[in-house]
Amino acid sequence: MTGQRIAAFVLAATVLSVALVASGIAAAGTTGGTATVPFTASYSGKATVKITDDVADISANGSGTATAPLGKSTVSGTGKGDASKQPCVPWTGSGTMTAANGSATLRFQVVPGSQGCGDEAGKIFSIVGRANVTGGTGSLANASGSLKLTGVYDRGAGTFSVKFTGQLTTAAGGSTAQAKTLLKITGGAKNKLLFSKKRLVAKAGVVTIAMRNLSNVPHNVAIRAGTGAKSKLIAKGKVVRKGKTSTVRATLKKGKYRYVCTVRGHEKAGMWGILTVK
Repeated sequence: MTGQRIAAFVLAATVLSVALVASGIAAAGTTGGTATVPFTASYSGKATVKITDDVADISANGSGTATAPLGKSTVSGTGKGDASKQPCVPWTGSGTMTAANGSATLRFQVVPGSQGCGDEAGKIFSIVGRANVTGGTGSLANASGSLKLTGVYDRGAGTFSVKFTGQLTTAAGGSTAQAKTLLKITGGAKNKLLFSKKRLVAKAGVVTIAMRNLSNVPHNVAIRAGTGAKSKLIAKGKVVRKGKTSTVRATLKKGKYRYVCTVRGHEKAGMWGILTVK
């Protein structure tokens, strides 16, 4: 059981380390060329594991906060640990972190040498490991680098806290972070629940939609992750009155998205359009 818990926590910690990686990439990507930046971050989460013949199949999920472009984010991963090794269990794994607004993801690979070691009572475990960044999407597409992770795991509660430190390198050339698109539309002309354009096109990267309200009714502009009315809302501009401009901004990869007014009933009445990102 000790091996299971250690292996599970190790992967959870590694999954969460991706958030820190992304933080460094975000800072480096703005300099142009190649840049290396230091960074730190803290996270918490839970993990589960299934043992078969001393092989621990691990899955982990967690949440935390990183600097832009990730901000609030979720992390998930899978891996394998050797539960026969005590008191320190070696493990490897891989995972992906996704920004809460869906604008970017980042992939990582846990390298050999990562391990979790329990105390004499088998209740509290210390975690030490390292993960290599293997790329991502959105503004994190060119991510590379390595992170050291340290943490504490409470076996009884199945909870942990972890801190990450390291350096990240990003090559700006070809990154989607370099593409920036500003799209201007109006909304509510003649007090109709419509935008001035039903179709918009942008380049992959940072996309901004600025909507000037022409109506006596308050409106805003927001972006959904897909084209359907029930697609997840990933970014939302402020609701504004007549003459004011609502602005929404998101880092988007290639695909189709839906821009809408989120004021109650407005999208259903026709205040939406399709955004194509190329």
